Amino acid sequence: MTRFTRLLPNGVRRAFRLPQSRERLLAEMDAEVRAHFEMRVAELRARGLNEPEAEAEALRRFGDTEDFRAHTARRATRRARSDGTVEWLTDWTQDIRFAARQFNKHRAFTALAVATLALGIGANAAIFTVVHRLLISPLPYPDGNHIVALTMDGDERALQSRSGPAILAAWQARAHSVESIAAMSVRAIQVQDIEEQDTIPAFITSNFLHMLGVKPALGREFRLDEERTDAGVAMITYHLWQRSYGGRADAIGAKIQAEGKPYTIVGVTPPEMGAPISLTGTTSPLHEAAPSIWLPGQLDSIGGNVFARLRAGVSAQQASKELQSIAATVPRHAIPPPPPGRRAPPMMAQRTGPLCCAHAIRAQDLVDPAEARAVEILFVAVAVLLLIACANVANLLMARAWTRRREFAVRVALGAGRGRLARLVLTESVTLALAGGLFGIGIAWETLRIILALRPPALANLAGVHVDAAVLLWSVGVSVFTGILFGSAPALLAGRRSVGDVLRSETRAGSGDGASGRMRSTLIVAEVAMSLVLLAGAALLVQSFIALQRVPLGYDPHNLVAMDILLPMRRMSPDERLGFERAVLTRLQGTPGVSEAAIGTLPSEPYQIHGMTLETEADAAGQSRSIQDFSETTMSPNYFHLARMSLVEGRLPDSAQWTRAIVPDPDANAPPEEIVINRELARRLWPNGGAVGARLRKGIMGTSQYFAVVGIVEDIRLPGRGVIGGPGIYQLPLPVEIPLIARLSNGAHLTASDLRRIVAQTDPRPVAQTVINGDDYLRNALAPTRFAMALLVAFAVVALMLSAIGLYGVIAYSVSQRTREIGIRVALGAEPSAIVGLVARSGLTLAIAGALIGVVVAAGATRTLTSMLYGVRPGDPVTFVSMALLVGVVAVLASFVPARRALRIDPIEALRAE
Repeated sequence: MTRFTRLLPNGVRRAFRLPQSRERLLAEMDAEVRAHFEMRVAELRARGLNEPEAEAEALRRFGDTEDFRAHTARRATRRARSDGTVEWLTDWTQDIRFAARQFNKHRAFTALAVATLALGIGANAAIFTVVHRLLISPLPYPDGNHIVALTMDGDERALQSRSGPAILAAWQARAHSVESIAAMSVRAIQVQDIEEQDTIPAFITSNFLHMLGVKPALGREFRLDEERTDAGVAMITYHLWQRSYGGRADAIGAKIQAEGKPYTIVGVTPPEMGAPISLTGTTSPLHEAAPSIWLPGQLDSIGGNVFARLRAGVSAQQASKELQSIAATVPRHAIPPPPPGRRAPPMMAQRTGPLCCAHAIRAQDLVDPAEARAVEILFVAVAVLLLIACANVANLLMARAWTRRREFAVRVALGAGRGRLARLVLTESVTLALAGGLFGIGIAWETLRIILALRPPALANLAGVHVDAAVLLWSVGVSVFTGILFGSAPALLAGRRSVGDVLRSETRAGSGDGASGRMRSTLIVAEVAMSLVLLAGAALLVQSFIALQRVPLGYDPHNLVAMDILLPMRRMSPDERLGFERAVLTRLQGTPGVSEAAIGTLPSEPYQIHGMTLETEADAAGQSRSIQDFSETTMSPNYFHLARMSLVEGRLPDSAQWTRAIVPDPDANAPPEEIVINRELARRLWPNGGAVGARLRKGIMGTSQYFAVVGIVEDIRLPGRGVIGGPGIYQLPLPVEIPLIARLSNGAHLTASDLRRIVAQTDPRPVAQTVINGDDYLRNALAPTRFAMALLVAFAVVALMLSAIGLYGVIAYSVSQRTREIGIRVALGAEPSAIVGLVARSGLTLAIAGALIGVVVAAGATRTLTSMLYGVRPGDPVTFVSMALLVGVVAVLASFVPARRALRIDPIEALRAE
């Protein structure tokens, strides 16, 4: 700073009130010492001493000049620092007090400017809150960005393989990129002695809370020596503690029964605790258990959902590389094939040899790309909205600066530099922006409530998000930035005119400063252009949303409900499982309001299978086709009728196949199990037809199983997502869980409590999970587009309103500056229509220029919406023309009031005012 200020001219230093540099102060003090020295020499010579004697005597009396100079330098440094700080604080305080007086004097102007800025800053803060939670700091834990999920081969279930415990042990012993490794696993076991009937337990390691960086709300966490099945201790969630125990402290020490074993409650988890990262990627509540009870378990026995906390300064990519290098040294073991006649579970195929890939995955990396894209687009939209608000306020400030030109001239005449005037205007604009930011925080709270109400299911982790310290800091930064941004133009124009120009302009009427007028017009053109971009994007999303609602689904989701039943840890025998399934279906079909029930998932929620192979038999040329990734839907024979799915070719499996799939036929020569495939799979594997009657081999974990294709059904589609699951097969139920689907009568309802009661009456061991409605699922599928559409439409409407207000302000100001001209025109006999056309023409000219620029910009900007559009092109000309016409209509309406005011101008009064 010192070196820089030393080089500045004096005029610049005075203009900005920069403090004196240390070198300048030292030079002044040296000059003062020399002056005193010379005066002393002159005095001694007057007493009769010659020149050398006088200088020697003067030096003797002055003492050590170097020591004095060092002392002077220290004083100069302190003085420069103190004077500079005091001067800066004094000037800024005076400017702020003056700005406050000006705002109080012009309350209408202040209210309009603050309200405009509050809208822009508030919307920006609300969307930043969402961005911060989703993409910057998504986990509500201390240093949540350091928490990652650990997976192998891209599938967390691979850690349940025989090699999993050895790999986890190697990571714990040798990994330096992570502080701690913990695990969690949800299992289906029966819990008694709890009033809540939907309690689902989860097993966690003793360091799970420490890894999250949280502490129990009451009691303690598990100890390392309690990581065993016979420890007999448990923790309950905060919400279960409040509901079942009334938040009482005596819950610690209470007993619960699980699987016939007693457990003592030793702690209550904090309210925000849960599975930090979900790797399922599903948008449905199905398959998503919400644990209410936590039981201790060991890392090598839990497997599956493994999490870690990264060390400070370590990225997820660096951790992945280290974990990969460690795991590559652990040999992988082949998993033995299942017993004869038993189907292997649909997991990733295990291989022998070294690990394929290990990953440390952050929560923000798992955000649905469509949802992340929608949030990013909204963030850009609110930035555009904020720019429009800034342009509006800049117009107001420039108009006000024109009315204050005499004040500025007087300040210049009294010695104020151009920079001093610029700093005064910038202080006012930043103060105005901070006031807008303060009110914008309140708008952000309300906007955030609307966003949370409209959020799609994939953004469920936004529940409980609020305006925190990071958002407040962002809002302050945005306020200061916008204050400087919209105050720059008035600041540059504040001291541009000389005193003589101002005084001469006071002696005659004028239409205002040409440069400021051009600047205001330019800002209005920019506002209109930016508004058109937002309107075009919103219109495209509205059309896309309408088109998505017309997509044929391939099934009827109306009155359809789906649910899961997790089988107990001690699995049922095949005969028990078959009996249980049939009994549950019988009870479910006998429930009032249920017209039909079947085994199966929602048609739009198939299981995604990776690492397996589906292969056709070799044709006459010895060629076969195969695919690696596909979907699998388990079902009972009446599933297709219940879901209203169309059979394209062939037939459906009969009921006997259901029994053979669950209770295997010991005869090795028994015919293969019958399956149904979708059209997409038929196109992939049998492009020339002939799928029905063909045999299909499924290879998994070193084993092969053959199926006979007996039918082809229509593909299942979801709006905007194409064929769900890609190539897919339909076969009989899995051995670990039973998905149920039912169709209800009109007006009937089936809740999770109803399902739990039905299951408990059949067998107390399985655990029923969430029930989801087919109509709700369809609404959830449309939610990303609906979410972005609703908010973008709202922002576009606000932007259009701000542009209309700005256009009205410019035209009204122009009318006030052209009072003399309009009065003379009226006195000379101008028709009212000519006066109206004169006024409206200026507004329409600005609107047309803005619309033309906006169309060009929108043609490129709307391409960013391509992934969110359906049934409409990003550059749809009809949409652009329609929005341009809308902008023109708004411009005409904004010009109407100033035009009527121009008609009421009295020419006599106008001339007398001159």
